[in-house]
Amino acid sequence: VKQAEDEIAAINMAIGAGFAGARAMTGTSGGGFSLMTEAIGSAGMTETPVVIVNSMRGGPSTGLPTKTEQADLFQALGASQGEYPKAILAPKDPVSVFYMIADAFNLAEKYQIPVIFLIDFLLSNGYYGIPVDEIDPSKIKIERGDIIESVNGEGYSRYKITENGVSPRVIPGTKGVYYVAATDEHDENGVLISDIYTDEKKRKMMMDKRMTKMKYIVKEFPLPVVEGDSDPDVTLLGWGSTYGVIREVRELLQNEGIKVNHVHVEYVYPVKNEIADILSKSRKVISIENNYSSQYTKLLRMETGFNVENKIVKYDGEPFTPLYLLEEVKKYL
Repeated sequence: VKQAEDEIAAINMAIGAGFAGARAMTGTSGGGFSLMTEAIGSAGMTETPVVIVNSMRGGPSTGLPTKTEQADLFQALGASQGEYPKAILAPKDPVSVFYMIADAFNLAEKYQIPVIFLIDFLLSNGYYGIPVDEIDPSKIKIERGDIIESVNGEGYSRYKITENGVSPRVIPGTKGVYYVAATDEHDENGVLISDIYTDEKKRKMMMDKRMTKMKYIVKEFPLPVVEGDSDPDVTLLGWGSTYGVIREVRELLQNEGIKVNHVHVEYVYPVKNEIADILSKSRKVISIENNYSSQYTKLLRMETGFNVENKIVKYDGEPFTPLYLLEEVKKYL
């Protein structure tokens, strides 16, 4: 663990460590994440694995530094200029945090991408009772991806175009191997193509190569958590830390004889089309988010075309409470 002098130093240290072969992560909240975004883009261009934890709070600027919110989803989607492959994960509770941070590292290394891990003040500072047997380190698998340990005189292309977009990487210091890893656009060998004359064909090839990874990343994502009635009249949709309160409200509604289920998303981006398929089976969908603009439902509509018309949002710095949420849900029933 290294305490850096600021967020810009922290993210660049983490990227450097990832480049050197370490599993590297740094953590911050919304304002610090804003400072990190240019460097996150450099990891996207150099295809360097790194994990960034953003514990969301109320914003913008200093905002509500000791309060909770889920308002940084689109900041995570747009981290840095341009387009590059990334994954965004948002665990639902501390047990999910334990297992999913391992998934974040595995995805980062297998696909050589930045992975953004969205939690919030509620999850970071809350109190939870967790049965000991729910935390089992033996269930965690470490997958480091395609790493070459030696090259037998055949030459090496760091950014070689492959079927899944992932190029074999070497750890710096591997005998007989060297390459340029610049934040400028480059060809398969790392040679810059951005100065004076840009090779349009190679630029397109490299963009396509990087973005191809997204098709394979989303295949690794599990389906969302689905709990409750199999033939619901209403579906409660949430993501991230709202899981516990939505589960409790779902149980209260079921006790009143209402057919309801709960769909909860933790693997947020890229978006699985199957989520829209699951939601389309419900007669009514209500989204529940701790932000002003119902950001996840916007993302869902952008990526799948599925529109959620009924939205419950809360952005006063406080988390949902069961009785408050129950009253809000009943307004749509």
